[in-house]
Amino acid sequence: MVCSTWVCARVRYRGVTNEAIVIIAAVAGELKPLVRSWAALETRNGVDGWQHPNGPIMAFCGGMGAAAATRAFARAREVCEPVRLISAGWAGALREESTAGAVIDASMVRDLRKGEMLTADGPGGLLLSAARVAGREEKVRLAGTYSGSVAVDMEAATLARLAGAHTLHFKAIKAISDTLEEDLPDMNPYLREDGTFATAKFAVRMALQPRYWQPLMQFGRQASLAADRLCAVLADEIGIERPR
Repeated sequence: MVCSTWVCARVRYRGVTNEAIVIIAAVAGELKPLVRSWAALETRNGVDGWQHPNGPIMAFCGGMGAAAATRAFARAREVCEPVRLISAGWAGALREESTAGAVIDASMVRDLRKGEMLTADGPGGLLLSAARVAGREEKVRLAGTYSGSVAVDMEAATLARLAGAHTLHFKAIKAISDTLEEDLPDMNPYLREDGTFATAKFAVRMALQPRYWQPLMQFGRQASLAADRLCAVLADEIGIERPR
């Protein structure tokens, strides 16, 4: 295992500390390459979790949106004492030059619901956090409205705020799953209040709309690429071996 000094110090003393690096994403697919060999935790309150086998590193997925991110953070604090918090996952591009799979390490996060600007410890520009899944028209509007914005997600602002409230080092690392001009169906009607996605209902609906078949297959390939690249960057960030 490739291990940073910070992580190795905690590994040596794992019997007497419950401090941990915590990664929070929306859905398991975003972190699948990273956590496939980690130990799964008991699912509670709709939150799945995993623990790295050789050190105090934990990952959680609680669903999409602010409420789900809050639940995931609460679950993390049930099982460990977070010392670093990373908001990870897929994001929509807000720049024409951003290609699928590109990874962004944001420097700032803007909460579009509250207008609040929050700090993230990265060099990669402004990440916007929306209350809904941003489709093509919304992404174009956001790109033209918020100078310096590079991508849009749904959870980073909430996690940045929680990190600040608990004095945690915070990063927002996202991978582009859909480009600025990508024309995908509106996914918001299938997003449940708890942050989970009504996949079966969505699939039935899309089966009747052939114009979306090719874009959705393309999106699936892009999401898989984005997850692979995201998890490689996350592994480097926390000082562990990259997933194979």
